[in-house]
Amino acid sequence: MSKGDTDPIYEKKLPFEDEIGKLSDSEAPKILTKELPGPESKKILDQLYKLETPTIVGANVLPVVWARARGATVEDLDGNKYIDMMGGVAVNNVGHSHPEVVRAMHEQAGQVAHTADFPSPARIRLLEKLTQIAPGDMKGQSRVAFAMSGSDAVETALKIAKYHTKRTEIVAFQGAYHGVTAGALALTTNRVYKRGLPPSIPGVHFAPYPYCYRCPFGKEFPDCDLECARYTGDLMTKSGMGLADRPATVIMEPVQGEGGYVVPPKEAVEWIAKVARENDIVFIDDEVQAGFCRTGRWFAIEHHGVTPDLLTAGKGLGGDFPVAAVIGHKKIMDNLPTVWNPVTFGGNAVGAAVSLKNIELMERYDLCTRSEVLGGYFMKLLKELESTSKIVGDVRGLGLMIGIELVKDKTTKAPMDMDKMMWLIHKMRDNGVLVLIAGRNENVVRLMPPLVITKEHIDKTFMIFSSILKELERSI
Repeated sequence: MSKGDTDPIYEKKLPFEDEIGKLSDSEAPKILTKELPGPESKKILDQLYKLETPTIVGANVLPVVWARARGATVEDLDGNKYIDMMGGVAVNNVGHSHPEVVRAMHEQAGQVAHTADFPSPARIRLLEKLTQIAPGDMKGQSRVAFAMSGSDAVETALKIAKYHTKRTEIVAFQGAYHGVTAGALALTTNRVYKRGLPPSIPGVHFAPYPYCYRCPFGKEFPDCDLECARYTGDLMTKSGMGLADRPATVIMEPVQGEGGYVVPPKEAVEWIAKVARENDIVFIDDEVQAGFCRTGRWFAIEHHGVTPDLLTAGKGLGGDFPVAAVIGHKKIMDNLPTVWNPVTFGGNAVGAAVSLKNIELMERYDLCTRSEVLGGYFMKLLKELESTSKIVGDVRGLGLMIGIELVKDKTTKAPMDMDKMMWLIHKMRDNGVLVLIAGRNENVVRLMPPLVITKEHIDKTFMIFSSILKELERSI
């Protein structure tokens, strides 16, 4: 693409560009073996399939054996090099194995690692930092409860909301993914994770997510009068909608992740949050996938101008080390009972040190701006592709959280078949780009690279994707 006036990447050089460029392997993509997986990788995969349960996702969907990873690039056991458009599923926001993160991990491990929930200096510094970067009116007015994973953070948030309101029912959204443990699984809507199981907890009610490309009411924004949001408000407050009382909480992803990287209208989120606030319903903002500069803001909810009551964080918070948390407004958190929610590994000293370093790097590199600018550049390329392609139905996203919904027919919006989607991501892998799919119909290519990805790697990814997309289009 030529350096034009409308190309934001050329308007101003992003900070620390030279330093960031050295984090990744500039050779990627580079495929050496005739087949993928290569021979050494196949040996490991054969062992994996014999020893580990078939419940895991990665090796069953996109077989790659990771030997090394740097920045926004991955190398497998056979020496093949890939551009990483998965980011560890939106985890490695500062990149894989950042030298300063590795150093922080080593230094803290040499002092103290596991403390149960006893304090350490790193834990206290992380608590302070999280309250400082919390969104809206939570800033400086919040407390933190540590968790061990995103699912665990959701479980903790539900527990807090129920205790605070003394009510039990929950409103979640169609297309939601909040985790796979008991309470979180009850809020997750993909049948793949729930099949063969009875309902894990009672009292969960689902509202239509504001998914404008596939509006459940057959309307178009903004002429729809926010019917989906108004329906959700009625579900939470009116008799005859199925709830025994007002719910304890409504839990919402500010950008729906596994549901297809769906960006809701700001006005819809505002309406739902307003109804919750006026009716003493705890608004839980699930930022596990969208948080920590992923969308061009510290938290995606900031795009909507809403302050949540509770915010669940994970993934990008710890990056290379598993860390999760619930950040909550003091008006709720101050009244929780003592010795009520012990979490053995929550707030682990090594995890706290790594999280602090991640946040420091996000601030130093200004990864919010980087995500916004590079995401805008990537979206511009993909929108141009959408305008000419017969099978790209919708390109959407915020920052470097981008979804490309593929369809068989742009008029009927019939979803692309699963076998075609699997062919596409395997073809991408074979050409040196790792990417995953999402969506209610598994027809959305999701792009969530480390935020330290370079423009050069984005350009290479786009060229490979557009070429494979044309090949797919010709086969239909």
